[in-house]
Amino acid sequence: MKFFSDKGVLGLNARNLLYIRPYNKKKAISIADDKLKTKKFLSARGIPVPRLYGVIKNKQELDKFDFNSLPSTFILKPNHGYGGEGIVPIASRRDGLWITSSGEKITHKHFVDEITDILDGRYSISNVRDSAFFEQLLVSHESVGDYSYCGLPDIRIVVHNLIPVMAMLRLPTKESKGKANLHQGAVGVGIDIAKGETTNISYKNRIIEEIPQIGPIKGLKIPFWDDILLIASKCQLITNLGYLAADIALDKTSGPVLLEINARAGLGVQIANLAPLKKRLERIEGLKVSTPEKGIRIAKDMFGNIVEKNIQNLSGKSIIGIEEIVEVILKDGIRRISAKIDPGSERTIIDENFAEECGIRDENYEYNDEKSTVKLKLSVGKERIQTVCDIEKITEGDFKVIIGRRDLGNFFINPTKKIQRINEKIKDISSSSNIKPKGFIKKMSYSEIDQNLIKIDEKLKILYYLRPINLEEEQNKFFKNFKNNPQFEYPELKFDLNELKKELEKILTDDKPEGLLFERKKNEISRKIDLLKNIGNDNFTECSINLYGKPEEKLLNECEEYLKKENILYPHFKGSITAEEAKERMDKIFIKYGLTKWETKIKENMVSDAIAGKNNRLFLRKGCLFTETHLENLITHEIETHILTAENGKNQKYELFNRGFEGYLETQEGLAIYNIVSSGDREKYLYLAISLVCAVSLALKHSFVEVFEKMLDFKIPPERAFRNALKVKRGLEDTSLPGAFTKDFLYYRGFKKIKEFVDRGGKIKDLYIGKFSLDDLNLVQQISDLKEPKYLPVWL
Repeated sequence: MKFFSDKGVLGLNARNLLYIRPYNKKKAISIADDKLKTKKFLSARGIPVPRLYGVIKNKQELDKFDFNSLPSTFILKPNHGYGGEGIVPIASRRDGLWITSSGEKITHKHFVDEITDILDGRYSISNVRDSAFFEQLLVSHESVGDYSYCGLPDIRIVVHNLIPVMAMLRLPTKESKGKANLHQGAVGVGIDIAKGETTNISYKNRIIEEIPQIGPIKGLKIPFWDDILLIASKCQLITNLGYLAADIALDKTSGPVLLEINARAGLGVQIANLAPLKKRLERIEGLKVSTPEKGIRIAKDMFGNIVEKNIQNLSGKSIIGIEEIVEVILKDGIRRISAKIDPGSERTIIDENFAEECGIRDENYEYNDEKSTVKLKLSVGKERIQTVCDIEKITEGDFKVIIGRRDLGNFFINPTKKIQRINEKIKDISSSSNIKPKGFIKKMSYSEIDQNLIKIDEKLKILYYLRPINLEEEQNKFFKNFKNNPQFEYPELKFDLNELKKELEKILTDDKPEGLLFERKKNEISRKIDLLKNIGNDNFTECSINLYGKPEEKLLNECEEYLKKENILYPHFKGSITAEEAKERMDKIFIKYGLTKWETKIKENMVSDAIAGKNNRLFLRKGCLFTETHLENLITHEIETHILTAENGKNQKYELFNRGFEGYLETQEGLAIYNIVSSGDREKYLYLAISLVCAVSLALKHSFVEVFEKMLDFKIPPERAFRNALKVKRGLEDTSLPGAFTKDFLYYRGFKKIKEFVDRGGKIKDLYIGKFSLDDLNLVQQISDLKEPKYLPVWL
């Protein structure tokens, strides 16, 4: 084959000398070669992996192993296996026989012998003694499962320099007995990196037209493509393997799941893509890539459909197919519809029924004298067209528009290009009194956007859903034995997160100051949904970091140095003021500021001593005893910062000024601490905020018990140390594992930002306009009709 004569093809020797030896260090390779170590290492860092059911390390453990403890479906793997050898996928068990996913029946003795072979090192890379493990048998997503014979297909992504350089879909065949390994008879299907679409089929180092016993697959769109690329690139970043292949499966319910990483990936991916790997690797050598996301953007730009890009770049013309999805731009929104591209027709035609249902026959549109044509704006590909359409009845297919040659001057037509089908619910936001046709995207006013965002956001009570329902029970266990890592359970969600996400996607913004603020809030809400979706899962920590961030090294070092000072100790609040007495004081402060609708309530089972609620209520923790200083601090924090700001927000034109725009939490909490520290000799109040920065950092890598013990080292009393550990480990089920809810480090980082803002001449008064991020102050000040804050602390 001419392909193999291409000097850009990467061979085994070149791969080893140029990429594996210089880029893959022994320590990193040892992680990749140990599947169990890989699972634990990557899962703790937010990479989705299959569930682990059991491990057998030696023959003594094999003799004692309870096979009845295994679920009905699972997969047996050698820990140090290579090339798919020794893997046994079990789909069921009947009449004392194990049934594999390919239908083969195995006796229990044969199955035990297979495990014995694994322990003896028959399948290990170095032929040394090995261990066997049982993990979740994934069920393939139907999009790729329909092209596979029995077993689980996977997607192999080759990554270098954080850039996914080449990818293929590996499909099990009857010959490969349900395994996705090419050397065992599976087929490899190339994937266009930019589009996530399948291209060529390779089988035993040659190109074929169809998958054996299945049929053609070219042009299949791989779902979750961007997520798959991101997982692969993150694996390289986390493991520090400079050159790797990530094998990722598409599970029917979980989506992309990492199966394993390979530090010595085979080279069959080149044949499936009919593209030399060495040339691609050389093109990215020396590029400075800071994040996986940037690596993916580079990959799509450099390794997408290059021929089509070159045509567009040289000619300035877009390439379209004979069927396209086009946008009809109406006066109150956009409608996405199917269109036929027909150079044989002189003029563009729009279907009369479609024109009627969209109101195009309305008097607001311009017609000729006979009213059989209409001026219309269309968006085709990346081109905007303004044309005069004939209104006629279209009976051909499902087309609503036929675009004629008069409007095709800026296009090349590729008759083999597939139509991009509308495969999602069309964006449709309409009132019950004015229902728009399916497919209509209504342009919302800023007030409507504001209300729609709040409607979704108010359901996402993160702290409520992160409060363990068995907290009291686990706390009692912990204080009986400080070595018990709590096992938390969480409330069930009372709404459908996927439906909320769909509602969120219907909200369209623009690039004006209000639009930018709303778009940022929309993105924050999306990240909140992801966090709630992953409570108790391996991805929870990553979702928390995406939402709140995590402590930077400089900030962490500063906090650790602060806590080492012997002259600064944790302020012990051994007070005598009861919650009931504190309630009376708080209510008097409300009267002082004219906040007659606010009231204080005492509540059980709170994590914090006090918290301002959303319904004009300030909650105090039942049984808490306050010192005078502690109570004054809470008044400054909750009432004179959070509540006064919220009340000012109610006077603004958008309700999000009251509820909070994106990133408001850091600014609000930082402002509260700044107000307390600035109002007197209360620098010791920083101790708690600083200790939480360290607690978050510790929790990311350590267990609940280890965080608790470190808090004790900081001279924090046991009850408070427990609450600190709880704050940063909530969201996890098994708190013995690394992982954190990272929100609480924002208090001190917010304080630092407020202090720097004031030191640069910023006015604290500006931050009382409403709840928003300090970083967005410039955008906020560009909003028209912005009202000055009515409620300010007495010292302002």
